[in-house]
Amino acid sequence: MTESEALTLIHASPRIRHGEAAARMPRLLQLLGHPEAGLPFVHVTGTNGKGSFSAMVSSMLSAAGKKTGLFISPYIVDFKERMQINGGNIPGGTLARLVEETLPAVRQMEAEGTPCGEFMWDLALALLWFREEKADIAVIEAGIGGAGDATIALPRPLLSAIMGIGLEHTALLGPTIADIARDKAAIIKGNPALLYPEQPPEAAAEVMRRCAGTGAQLHSPSFAGIRILSENFTGSRFAYGGEEYFCPLAGRYQVKNAVMAIRAGELLGLSGTAVKEGLEGVRFPARMQCISRSPLTVVDGAHNPHGMKALCESVRALNDGRPVYALAGMMEDKAVEETLSILGPLCRKIFAVTPDSPRAMDSGKLAETAARFCPQAIDGGWWRDGLKTAQAAAEADGALLLICGSLFLAGDVLRG
Repeated sequence: MTESEALTLIHASPRIRHGEAAARMPRLLQLLGHPEAGLPFVHVTGTNGKGSFSAMVSSMLSAAGKKTGLFISPYIVDFKERMQINGGNIPGGTLARLVEETLPAVRQMEAEGTPCGEFMWDLALALLWFREEKADIAVIEAGIGGAGDATIALPRPLLSAIMGIGLEHTALLGPTIADIARDKAAIIKGNPALLYPEQPPEAAAEVMRRCAGTGAQLHSPSFAGIRILSENFTGSRFAYGGEEYFCPLAGRYQVKNAVMAIRAGELLGLSGTAVKEGLEGVRFPARMQCISRSPLTVVDGAHNPHGMKALCESVRALNDGRPVYALAGMMEDKAVEETLSILGPLCRKIFAVTPDSPRAMDSGKLAETAARFCPQAIDGGWWRDGLKTAQAAAEADGALLLICGSLFLAGDVLRG
């Protein structure tokens, strides 16, 4: 089996409802000989920040000399990003072999009338690879929520981390912040829990209720002691807790994510040296990633109000007075109007484009919505055409070009 054939099989997996993955994952693990058994791991969920936090903690564990697995969702450029060991993606040949080896179990579940969804299969492949490579520990990112997610089938983690919580996937997780927080808090199973401190009160209440019910000790670091020493689009140097750190992921919100990761490192017993070196060495695509100096171009995967607010605040803090142009593409099922209401006031121009996804909002419709919040909203058409138009305009006007609105768009642009 080739890598291409393996990916075709994976992507052809049926879409299953939220909750079915949690119910079916134990059977898949059983059929595969329980690859999760004996693997210590950190379990991460949240609306925004979970990917960056996961990458930071994984890098810290690697810097401490541990063979560290990382499972993230979604990938940005290459599917193999989903499964990493010490920062290296799973090799294509290994992925193809593992897909071939697990296919009988997947077919068995189909025969039983409980088919395996793509995310379930991805998680199983990662666990098998981690076991095969004798990983010491892993950082596992939930797909959607917690209680209904396939990752909930894993045993008690060393640490559960819940990042910022906002309205997302309301059709699956529930209509309110409290519903969403309750679903995500299910990853706490009596083990130590780490909570991003800037939460809506109703979200924090649900997490605290879960901790009380399971006997889990809750840790929520204060951001009050953060002191920014220097910052630009290549990262931030900051002081915290009497120490100085450098985070190569740009943006004020990444400094807050870094403080969460620093606290995670402490709870996991890592040395201060490993924490610092790991943070300095972290790499994660589409998080205020500067991809060009002429015109100055920054790619970010912000795609919901919570993420867009953090992005816009950071751009305002880092920008040197240039006008801001945005290349924006969004999915139909996201909070498009609210997200654009945050992005629009930052921008002199928004070039609305259609990303390469069947869920993408048409560029014309997106431009109509953006026009309510930005002086100039332009229908850029297909993303590649719009990118050329926006780059030329930004170059001519000395503007900062901000590419955002969708992880699909970010991936399109980074793949080129």
